[in-house]
Amino acid sequence: MGYALFSGCTIPSRLPEYRDATTAVLDAFGVDYTDSVGFNCCGYPLRNTDREIYLLSSARNLALAEKAGRDILVMCKCCYGSFKHAQNALNQDLRLRDEVNAILRREGLAYRGVVRVSHLLSFLRHEVGLDAIRRRVVAPLTGVRAGVQYGCHLLRPSNINEFNETGVPEFFDLLVKAIGMESIDYARKFDCCGAPLNGINSALSIKMTVNKLRAVGEAGGELVATGCPYCHLQFAGAADAEEGLPRPVVYPQLLGLAMGLSPESLGMAADESLAPSRTCHESGVPSLAIPGNARMPLGRGGRGAAGETRIVDLS
Repeated sequence: MGYALFSGCTIPSRLPEYRDATTAVLDAFGVDYTDSVGFNCCGYPLRNTDREIYLLSSARNLALAEKAGRDILVMCKCCYGSFKHAQNALNQDLRLRDEVNAILRREGLAYRGVVRVSHLLSFLRHEVGLDAIRRRVVAPLTGVRAGVQYGCHLLRPSNINEFNETGVPEFFDLLVKAIGMESIDYARKFDCCGAPLNGINSALSIKMTVNKLRAVGEAGGELVATGCPYCHLQFAGAADAEEGLPRPVVYPQLLGLAMGLSPESLGMAADESLAPSRTCHESGVPSLAIPGNARMPLGRGGRGAAGETRIVDLS
């Protein structure tokens, strides 16, 4: 069974380079996927305000994937959590499932509960595998130190999200190490990014974000590796507001660079300052230009202020 790639709403509208990098990496690994299933919003924005509409939104997507004979591959951790919560509710309450299916039948759809939902990071770790990733690395990001952002919706609650690892989660650290980078331990590593509080208690929201980014910097981290648009945009906004904070980079861009994929294919062509510099060494060994305090501002959501350029050797 192949995959139906679920981009959600935020990625196409506010972080399209995340999708660009993801599809470039999936293509390089020869993954069977499609993005033409006709998905709607996952329902996450309504999960705590209109449960029925939320469940119907998620169930319709799950039913579309079932009809296409594909599992769902998700890039957003909030979308992943929404699907897992919906699956749990519909699988536990058969009367609720019947009510939802009564509406879905108007479109010739039905939720049967047979589709598997995977997040991109989990897919790369467990389906592609670390060995396969290491074999494809031609330009390891040696010497670059990153703090990884696990987020909330991917890990919790474990009995619903079924993202179980023995002990402290390390799958994202392992993915970062597989491309030659150093994954640092830092205080607040498993804290929320603060995004859910935006617009509710914005002062607390930004305080949580800044404190986390400062913790990464204090531990020697140059950037934050992300796998969620909400976390990424939250970090980018804080880094724009306070000079010197590490900036976010979506993991598929880092992976794609290490695999030798073109910056354009990774959504890095919008600003030349974001692309790897391939002329800084006479040998032609690729390096990454990191403008000013931005460190490594890859992607539209991670753009930083102008300043001196630091070069990180990718050889």
